[in-house]
Amino acid sequence: MHSAIGTPPLAAALLLILQLLSGPSPLRAFAPAGGVLLRTRPSIVRGRSPSRRGGVRVPARTVFEVERSPTREDEASSAPPPIAEGRGGAGDVDSDEDNATRATNVVLLAGFESFNRELYEQSGRLLPPSLGPVSVKVFADSDIRGNASGEFATAVGEADVFLASLVFDYDDVSAVTAMLDSAEDVRTQKTRLIFECATELMEYNRVGSFSMASAGDGPSGPPPAVKAVLSKFSSGREEDKLAGYLELLKVGPELLKFVPGEKAGDLRTWMEAYRYWNQGGLSNVRSMLQLLVLKTRKNAAAAANAGDLSLPELVVTPATGLLHPLLFDESGSMAYASDPKSYMDWRLSSACAKSAKERKFPLAPDDAPRVALLLYRKHVITGQRYIADLIRAMEAEGLMPVPVFINGVEAHAIVRDWLTSDREVEKVNSGAATREPTYKPNEAAEVDAVVNTIGFPLVGGPAGSMEAGRNVDLSSKLLSDMDVPYVVASPLLLQSITTWKECGVLGLQSVVLYSLPELDGAVDTVVLGGLVGDKIALVPERVRKLAGRLNGWVGLRRTPVKDRRISVVLYGFPPNVGAVGTAALLDVPSSLDNLLKRLDKEGYNVGKYASDPNSSGESLVAALSVLCENAVIAGGFERMQSAVEVRMERARGGDPTVAETLARPGGGLGGAVVKGANVEFDDLENMLGKYMARKVRRAWPE
Repeated sequence: MHSAIGTPPLAAALLLILQLLSGPSPLRAFAPAGGVLLRTRPSIVRGRSPSRRGGVRVPARTVFEVERSPTREDEASSAPPPIAEGRGGAGDVDSDEDNATRATNVVLLAGFESFNRELYEQSGRLLPPSLGPVSVKVFADSDIRGNASGEFATAVGEADVFLASLVFDYDDVSAVTAMLDSAEDVRTQKTRLIFECATELMEYNRVGSFSMASAGDGPSGPPPAVKAVLSKFSSGREEDKLAGYLELLKVGPELLKFVPGEKAGDLRTWMEAYRYWNQGGLSNVRSMLQLLVLKTRKNAAAAANAGDLSLPELVVTPATGLLHPLLFDESGSMAYASDPKSYMDWRLSSACAKSAKERKFPLAPDDAPRVALLLYRKHVITGQRYIADLIRAMEAEGLMPVPVFINGVEAHAIVRDWLTSDREVEKVNSGAATREPTYKPNEAAEVDAVVNTIGFPLVGGPAGSMEAGRNVDLSSKLLSDMDVPYVVASPLLLQSITTWKECGVLGLQSVVLYSLPELDGAVDTVVLGGLVGDKIALVPERVRKLAGRLNGWVGLRRTPVKDRRISVVLYGFPPNVGAVGTAALLDVPSSLDNLLKRLDKEGYNVGKYASDPNSSGESLVAALSVLCENAVIAGGFERMQSAVEVRMERARGGDPTVAETLARPGGGLGGAVVKGANVEFDDLENMLGKYMARKVRRAWPE
């Protein structure tokens, strides 16, 4: 990544890898998610994931490749990279003949990426027939504890190669670990690849002699050698080490060519497999499966049969970049902008306008609010349609998206190094703020808002979620310096649209979208859609809702402070029993008083409240309680002010049932009075919705 990763000193890294391989339990904490370098507490996010198909079972499909003739694509594939020597992952077999004739069982479990289920199945169908019989079964996380759980458990037990990705849910992780523990000799023989899952699952990674299993009762976290290696591939900041890990994976397999020994070969196989998986796409996934099958089959007969096989070159997509539907060419290939400034230069160019006109693509005006859109790279490289739909809809709604795709762990670096705002520029110019040394002024662009479509914490993404709140201070500083609205808006990846409409956002999905981003300072969350089968789909009304909210947030930010109108809503449930302004262990009146005085200092118009020595939050809460009484509501606006004044008179008369502060001059209200306006019921329904409008109509039938 441009902002955090420099050119790694390969020689130093090679020496450190040698050191790494010399110790027990190498790379046990090399998981890019699941608490890499961060874990000090249990790492699983609790919360159940509902069946995304509304209870309808979508069975895993089995693929046997035994009859297909080689295709030109097979024959044209480039020569395979050397497969490092070392033990295979399938363990000892009864005989070479048995191993050569029986199918190699490969089981794939797609967690947060169930949208790739079809891709994985298609990749299995395209395996070269000369590889021999291979059975590929693909499951989604809904199969772990759903109707297909028995089939899944059986498949795990019989798997020669098991690969799980993006599994975080507590119950899912517990179920999978139990299945792996019950599988015969799971930790000593069979190949297990666990990519970007909770740490408890990551420890099941094993290829031959390479394992991430815990070494006895040793402390969790990376060995010193791992930290030393990562330090060569990142800026040195803790929050950048996860991105450095991804950089290490790019060169690690090449470095390991020069490292002798069985463990190095097995580690290289794991790294190669991860690189293919991380880059994604049909060719890469097929190559990953082919690599793992070759590694699993150790006997001479299988090796001879596989001699003519080749692994295509890794198809590489940038780790980060910017995209737009108008950057697709006629063949469907995508060109990516390398940084936000380059993207904005193109987006505001006559070439972009001409292309939009020719394709009848709606473009927002040049002075439209600019919204940084953080996209999950996996969704981009697998061609998820919702991304282009989202960008098009935002443009049509008068917003100019700046769509940046990321792996997920470097969102903070994008905000820190590639994005800025007019407010931040003013702060820096006045000396009120300083730039981080990693900031790229020649690559950065100003934006009016940031939308994260991935969820999770801003720092670390899925990896940062394992210890909630660890990097909140860093996230808060980044967002405070920019001083723009930070919104989380994403389709649900663990729920179907039907389940969401029936039950709302459930389980782990609510943690990803609401709880964790709120700690960072997200001001809003909008669900954009969900799953239809295994496909991600948007709900157009929800995209319009997001656009409306963003236009509102940006419009509010551009409105002079003195002209902004703010509504303060106090808790008042259950109604009409004196519960207004109550909250467990909180002093609501004092908080309200402090809030209004701070707003006054920041330039908001709060009337005479801040300058009136008699004003009191206690009086405001008492007055609001009066206005919530049924008899007062039924009397309409005309009665409301008089009802408050009656209570003020009772307070002056010493009535112990009335707040004492109401006896102060002006009732301690700081000049606040009840105001009302005539509103048509149709307009009221548009503002409040049909349910609340009906309640108002019953209270005020006239």
